[in-house]
Amino acid sequence: MASEVDQLARLKKLYERDGLRGEVVYRTLRDAIVRGVLPEGYRLQDRVLANALQVSRTPVREAMQRLESEGFVETTARQGVVVSSITAQDVEDIYVIRIALEGVAARLAAQRASSAEIELLARLNDQFAAAVRRRDLQAITSLNREFHGALYQATRNRRLAALLNTLHDSVQRFRRSTLSVPERAEASVAEHEELIQAIRARDADRAEALARAHKERAKLVRLAIYQQPVASKR
Repeated sequence: MASEVDQLARLKKLYERDGLRGEVVYRTLRDAIVRGVLPEGYRLQDRVLANALQVSRTPVREAMQRLESEGFVETTARQGVVVSSITAQDVEDIYVIRIALEGVAARLAAQRASSAEIELLARLNDQFAAAVRRRDLQAITSLNREFHGALYQATRNRRLAALLNTLHDSVQRFRRSTLSVPERAEASVAEHEELIQAIRARDADRAEALARAHKERAKLVRLAIYQQPVASKR
């Protein structure tokens, strides 16, 4: 647990500015799960986590309840609360929801996005394209997250944005990113550009169809990655 404690402490510092202790603990634990600091099957003991985060057990328990409702952790008969495992069916299930909601988000963005928000999408995709050309996976992943976050913001629907952000975080736990596949990253640049053009043209039907197709292709790549055998460590 020593290395996890150090990493949890570093993550906690990112969120301490939020002020509310319960929110800080929740976001720290969620980020630790997304980043793999707390891997699949990891047993979450409220006493140990409270000590690591230097808080009482109450905010830790509250955070674990929220994380369980979002599917990040689960309660088992033998071990208690553990980080949820991920199966190929989980990939399918999440993408079924995500494909539908991404389509709705694109439709709303085409109807509601301001000119400034559309230009932001274009700038982010230009930066994303540059990161793809130089094969900077960290920047690729970060800019892709920003692009989709900006798209969700342009929907003017906070609840939809929150759902999509949760789903986005969920798929970050799935082994490698789909964007680690060079061909997929390159295709995403063009797919983003088509989507921006549809939003700029206020073509809601086309925007929705493009967004759904974009995530459908991502799902196929994700499943191919997930079904690859994990290399043994020696």
